Amino acid sequence: MRPYGKTVALLLTVLLAGAGAAADDWLQWRGPHLNGSADETNLPTSFSKTENVAWRAALPGASGATPIVVGKRIFLASMRRGGDDLLGMCVSATDGKILWRKTLSHGKPAAGRGAIASCSPASDGKSVYFLFGSGDLAALDLEGKILWTRSLAKDYGPFAVRYGYSSSPLLRKGRLYIPLLRTEKPWPYTVGAKGPHKLPLPSLVLCLDAATGKTIWRHVRDTDAIKDCRDTYITPMAVEVKGRTELVICGGEYVTAHDVATGKELWRWEYTKTRKIWQRIVASPVIVDGLILASQSLGRGMFALRAGGSGIIPHKDYVWKWEGGAPDVCTPLVYRGNVYVIAGDMSRKKKVLTCMDPKTGKIKWQSKFVGTGPWRASATGADGKIYCISERGTYVVLAAGDEYKELFRTSLKAAPCRSTIVAANGSLLIRTAKELICLRKP
Repeated sequence: MRPYGKTVALLLTVLLAGAGAAADDWLQWRGPHLNGSADETNLPTSFSKTENVAWRAALPGASGATPIVVGKRIFLASMRRGGDDLLGMCVSATDGKILWRKTLSHGKPAAGRGAIASCSPASDGKSVYFLFGSGDLAALDLEGKILWTRSLAKDYGPFAVRYGYSSSPLLRKGRLYIPLLRTEKPWPYTVGAKGPHKLPLPSLVLCLDAATGKTIWRHVRDTDAIKDCRDTYITPMAVEVKGRTELVICGGEYVTAHDVATGKELWRWEYTKTRKIWQRIVASPVIVDGLILASQSLGRGMFALRAGGSGIIPHKDYVWKWEGGAPDVCTPLVYRGNVYVIAGDMSRKKKVLTCMDPKTGKIKWQSKFVGTGPWRASATGADGKIYCISERGTYVVLAAGDEYKELFRTSLKAAPCRSTIVAANGSLLIRTAKELICLRKP
């Protein structure tokens, strides 16, 4: 190839790469590194009614779904306030204008938390995928054209999760990985509870072709968990180890790893031999340096497990265990060599933020996390800072590092706030019950 030909080919490669997702985009739950962190810089630390607020966009209803960012577009799922419409939306990242809004499903919230619209969307930079607690899944292009839809509940039975199904799909290499760990019998408020369907409902792990929505594989994930301990609210994570890729699932009293190509279970580790109620898993697994950080329910503990195992892993074969402020709802943040853990869904005395070494579990610092209400949104790390928000709108910014240093605190007075703060393309996105707020330096 002649020199000018090589130059043209290189230019075309760069242009085509730029047509999809940008390096600074936030394409799915937990961001570009799938651990809550982003490589953003020059983000605002403080804000007020007149300082560092680029725009505010009114939203049609509450949701725990985290927005995603694709270039100059923001995508988010929502309920319609006072109705049963479940929506997919697109907002301009430039000025907050609503670009389009589509009704993609219907259903009432479970337990009053809007969880039925709390699965975060995912995107590959060309399409965007919306999953709802009704079991409905839709793929749209960035302009809002529906590419395909599918009722997973019709094919696999109702999404019978006590507080409303809210697991976000993992999008990886053209495949959607969806956990469906659920109770054996639908709750009265579960969408489609009246059937017809076969009981008991099995717990499943699904892998779908993102281009068509067709099932690539379906794995029945066995468990002896009881009642709502069979439920999970986690998003699966993938880890590369020993020349293979493992899909990690937490819930139903076990951590399991599966072959991403077939769904075959590779290994299994049991949290505890005790079978009680309220042992459902909410916090997603975290992957760091070949370790899997798996949180137990209700702050009972967090375990570091080594990936790459085989068969039944003895309970004692964890790398380290920590019980002094483990999370219940918030997924830990991995940022600049540390793990940050919010234990904010327990009693007021136990609300703490902990910074620890992921390799050893050694605590570097721990501080009471003062603020009204529970903390259910996972922390975000970017620009050398940690961004946190409580359900009642207490907004806190900390310096990332080996010492506790609070940089800014304010109250939004806009409960409930259950969505993770997003750091993308020079901006911070905060979702409240009624609006989406974009913070950006002038």
